[in-house]
Amino acid sequence: MKKTQNWAIALLLVLMCFSGCLNKIIVNDDDVPNKAPEARILKPGQANNFEVGEFFTIDGSLSSDPEGGDLQYMWTLSGLGSPIDLSTKMSDSVMIDSPGDDLVLTLMVKDSGGLTDQDIVVINIEPGNRPPVASIITPTNGGSYSKGNEVTFNGMSSSDADNDPLTYVWELGEAGEPTYKASTESKFSLDLGEGDWSVTLTVTDPDGESNFVKHSFSVTDLPPVAKINIDKTSAFTDELIQFSGEDSYDPEGEALDFLWNFGDNKTSSLKSPQHSWTDAGTYQVTLTVMAENQEGTETKNIEIKSLGPIAELEFKDDSGSTVEKIRANSNITLDASESSGPDGEIKEYKWDFGDGVDRTTNESTTDYSWSAGGYYNVTLIIIDENDITGEITKILQVVPEDYSDEGQDGSPVAQDIEQDYDLNIEIFVETIEIEFSEISCIGIGGALDYAITITDSNGNEVGSGNGNIACGGESASWDLNLDSQTNVIELGDYQTTIAFTNSGTPVQASWNYKFVIIYEF
Repeated sequence: MKKTQNWAIALLLVLMCFSGCLNKIIVNDDDVPNKAPEARILKPGQANNFEVGEFFTIDGSLSSDPEGGDLQYMWTLSGLGSPIDLSTKMSDSVMIDSPGDDLVLTLMVKDSGGLTDQDIVVINIEPGNRPPVASIITPTNGGSYSKGNEVTFNGMSSSDADNDPLTYVWELGEAGEPTYKASTESKFSLDLGEGDWSVTLTVTDPDGESNFVKHSFSVTDLPPVAKINIDKTSAFTDELIQFSGEDSYDPEGEALDFLWNFGDNKTSSLKSPQHSWTDAGTYQVTLTVMAENQEGTETKNIEIKSLGPIAELEFKDDSGSTVEKIRANSNITLDASESSGPDGEIKEYKWDFGDGVDRTTNESTTDYSWSAGGYYNVTLIIIDENDITGEITKILQVVPEDYSDEGQDGSPVAQDIEQDYDLNIEIFVETIEIEFSEISCIGIGGALDYAITITDSNGNEVGSGNGNIACGGESASWDLNLDSQTNVIELGDYQTTIAFTNSGTPVQASWNYKFVIIYEF
């Protein structure tokens, strides 16, 4: 009984001990802290160099998690602008298409608990070798070249992005694929026969990278080229125009024959002829040049205008004598009978008498009288049957109806005052003074009345006045005060007009004097 008790006590003690031990070794997993993973890049190594377009290995297999869990991987590259995502694999093969130095390759790993770590290496991406580009300047693709002239083969526009020296291979043949090597120069020339040709240029860099381009062209017997040169494109009837075919040429250098057609059934075989037309109109002039049964042409239009009628006008009195002045209210004949129309008969006469009155007739003469004295611009416009016009203007002097040709002593009044007198003009800031003396009056007794008018270059009146002076050696002067606001004279050209009358009868001439205002201080 005592042994049984002892066993039971011993068993209880064991059980109690086992129970206590279990309480000590059983731990809740949530209470164990998570440890961060470790990122380690195996490949590439630090400062490794790669070329643009070259695949290389990125390897993060040395990365680990202390708890032995799975890791997530993220590879990025920085240094070429915005960071570039490369891969989410532990190991991968990648390629970079842009060059750069000191680029940062980053591997970031993350465990299941969200903890991360990263590792970096610095790498370089070098440009590497880039293939060349073949380019042909001449012959142009689809171009045509003249037989007998050398064709230039120019590949000097070919290029290499790495500025490597290039080798050139030209292959040439008739239409289709080239059949033989023509040259290894970048530029050369050949004299080729007539036909269709093709050429291929291949350029190669020192690394063996190459590129080619192919052109097709033709060599033909090209026609001559006509060139018309003229000194004018419009002229009047019967006016000569100089033509020249001097700039015409044949691409093969053959001699040219010339044929001109002037559009009026007239031709010429000269290289540089002259021609005129008798009738007005637009004519098509064609030059044809010929060489070895080939020809070239050029055409230009020439406008030929009518000379138009030529207007003539005479003033005639009742006796038929030509006059230049008449008395007011006296009838006069305006005669245009000498007018001519070289390209057509005159059908209409338009008269403008200069006093606001005009008239249209179909006769070459008309009669008219003026009611007041003065100088009148009489204009005649003639119109021929082709509606071409001619024009003439003449000045007619009309003296007042009561005008007398006799002075106070009965002697004839001179046509003009002798202009052997002195005219002195003194110009000051405030005053213009005009002095005249030694007035010699032929056949006139008594005094002369005068009227003075000063106008500027635009015809605007800036001052006027009047007075009288006895014929003979007497002097007279006239002043213009410039103080008033109405008489403002600036620097410039001015016209002084002095008109004379004898006892109310106009003397048949006025005397003009031009002066320049110069301010003196």
